[in-house]
Amino acid sequence: MKRILIVDDKEENRYYLKALLQGHDHQVDSARHGAEALVLARQSPPDIVISDLLMPVMDGYTLLQHWKADPGLKAIPFVVYTATYTEAEDEQLALDLGADAFILKPTEPEDFIKRIQAVQSKPPAAGARPADPGRSDETDLLKVYSQTLIRKLEKKSLELEATNKSLQLDITRREAAEAALKASEERFRLLAMATNDAVWDWDIAQDKRWWGAGFTDLFGHEQREATSNDASWVAYLHPEDRDQVLQQLQSAIDGDSVDWYADYRFRRADGSWAQVQDRGHLLRDAQGKTIRMVGGLSDVTERLALEHQLRHSQRMESLGQLTGGVAHDFNNLLTVVMGNAELLHELLTDDPDRQALAQIIMGAAERGADLTHRLLAFARKQPLSPVPVDLNQLVENLAPLLRRLLGGHVELSLEREQNLPAALMDSAQLENALLNLCINARDAMPNGGTLTIRTGAGKDPDGHSCLVLGVLDTGIGIDAEHLAVIFEPFFSTKEEGKGTGLGLAMVYGLVKQSGSQITVDSEPGRGTHFKLYLPLAQEACPGNDAPTTPTSVAGGTARILLVEDDDLVRQFAQSQLTALGYQVTSTVNSDEALTALQADQHFDLLFTDLIMPGINGRDLAIEARRLRPGLKVLFTSGFPGKAVAPGDDLGLLLTKPYHRADLAQHVAQALHGEPALG
Repeated sequence: MKRILIVDDKEENRYYLKALLQGHDHQVDSARHGAEALVLARQSPPDIVISDLLMPVMDGYTLLQHWKADPGLKAIPFVVYTATYTEAEDEQLALDLGADAFILKPTEPEDFIKRIQAVQSKPPAAGARPADPGRSDETDLLKVYSQTLIRKLEKKSLELEATNKSLQLDITRREAAEAALKASEERFRLLAMATNDAVWDWDIAQDKRWWGAGFTDLFGHEQREATSNDASWVAYLHPEDRDQVLQQLQSAIDGDSVDWYADYRFRRADGSWAQVQDRGHLLRDAQGKTIRMVGGLSDVTERLALEHQLRHSQRMESLGQLTGGVAHDFNNLLTVVMGNAELLHELLTDDPDRQALAQIIMGAAERGADLTHRLLAFARKQPLSPVPVDLNQLVENLAPLLRRLLGGHVELSLEREQNLPAALMDSAQLENALLNLCINARDAMPNGGTLTIRTGAGKDPDGHSCLVLGVLDTGIGIDAEHLAVIFEPFFSTKEEGKGTGLGLAMVYGLVKQSGSQITVDSEPGRGTHFKLYLPLAQEACPGNDAPTTPTSVAGGTARILLVEDDDLVRQFAQSQLTALGYQVTSTVNSDEALTALQADQHFDLLFTDLIMPGINGRDLAIEARRLRPGLKVLFTSGFPGKAVAPGDDLGLLLTKPYHRADLAQHVAQALHGEPALG
């Protein structure tokens, strides 16, 4: 077993050689540089020394010189083992200084051991070899040594310089990457501030979720820092939505999708629930495992409410068109039924039993007329006569009737704000609407309660100044499902036979046709609160003098041009007018009527339906006035819509169905009164 001293400044090299030599039964000591090696060797001389060349404190060349100059060490073999070889001159210098062998790194282990064994079997060197003939003395050898060492140091310096440049480039790249990351984070922060969403970033591996400022702006919660875990979000999910949302999220994380989307309810800081849309983008590692998600939470509560309102408005508009068409045809039939029943009633004065039957027919026709009137109110096609109305006075006048209708088990309370301006409404229609609301309220309080009618000035949902008429009850309330359809015609929660389902539809139609709005707030067990937002009148309320209406049924001898496309109504109207003494020319449409006017026939009055195929009644009246200036006009219609408007000077309007007295009065007024729309 030989003792070997290894001299190398690199720990990994010392470890490698030590393991290699110990594997061949050698005892190994090590030193980090030449100075340390000399101390160890002088204390306990080794059998052989293996040294690197370039080392700190004392390099291998200097160690070799000291080694061969020391009487106690010079006989011990000295092996140079280096990777700094550049030219043959390096090896020659080492040998000239007395090295016993020069081995280059890397060397195969077997070759290295053979070289060491060869050195061990070689006779020990006596010291430095004699100088070559080309070298004069020791000075030349030192000169070569110095030049070689300088050259190696310069090479090392160049290597260090290259290393420094590489490190500087790495630092530059790192700084650029850090700057880019900082800029990216700043853009993300600004984007989070600019968007209307609550931006979030979830580190799934560490279960940390970061929230943008929108989390506070939208929902009122305190902004969560990066240390918040995902449970802070889960806690705000609606209990009924939580399981489904978490299941969808986990499926997206475990699957291969890159995007996740969910609709659910999210609790605000005040305890209310927001309807939200949540979107997330999944980031995965090289193995496809989800490690991060970024996304945004949007509050869509208001948008969904507007969409629902739009759908409701469209549905109501479609129902209005349908009910208006039904009412038009039904009013034509009722005109014939009511008129002939009235005629029978007059003819059967000597037969009371049959006269009673005619009276029943008249009553049924009048009830049908009331139904169509409500349908037209819902469809916003009834003629209105808006005038300035004292809202407090209207409520006061209606109170006695309401108390009788409510009965003793319901208390009526009036809360009226004083000195209110006038509302611009059709007074009779508004009274009818208020009656319907109060009757519904009474039916919602079968065990008694309080009905409150409240008046005051305020703002409508759009922020416009208006008058507010409120009807509040303490009844059973309305559930959310029924709230969405309460204004639709024929909808009713009452028992069969206890309501037509048209009361609220009529109220809705009146309010909309008047250019106002209606809202309802109700929950089961908490009563119901209706609010009517009524437009303000520009003028004060008129006096209480009611206009007088003639009551007598009088006829005449004037010539009337009748235009009606419905055969039954035309025959009935012609018979009624003829019975009143008028000379009647009957036509089916506007074309026939114009032909009669162009035939130079004399007419005192044009009595025409408003809604007809082809040329409508209003356009017919305009053309008739052009052909016959001064011709009087009387319109009739089951629903006039916008065919005539208040202030139109073309003629009066007789609404179907009508009694014979109404017909006689309107014809007389059209012939002899002012031609203003009635």
